[in-house]
Amino acid sequence: MRNKRYQYQLEGTIVFVKAEPKGECRYLVNMQIPGGMARVDIGYLTGAVHAWAAEFFGGRRPAMRAGSAKAACQLLAKWACQQPSIAHYFSRQGS
Repeated sequence: MRNKRYQYQLEGTIVFVKAEPKGECRYLVNMQIPGGMARVDIGYLTGAVHAWAAEFFGGRRPAMRAGSAKAACQLLAKWACQQPSIAHYFSRQGS
């Protein structure tokens, strides 16, 4: 299994998301804002081929299904940018 790396624009801010293998068909997902926020773990990704699940940290949300690893990582990143400890790094905060 290889690392999976993606780049998204969320709330007007570029974020990098990386999923690192942590067992069979399981990845630890982290997010970073270049020049703004250090890498932060945001959840887990499980699955293979076209059946993936985004597992959110904290147990406050059920896992969400996605058709690709990229889509599942984007779900995790969108959720993370709403969390109080991360939200202030996004450009929408000034509006």
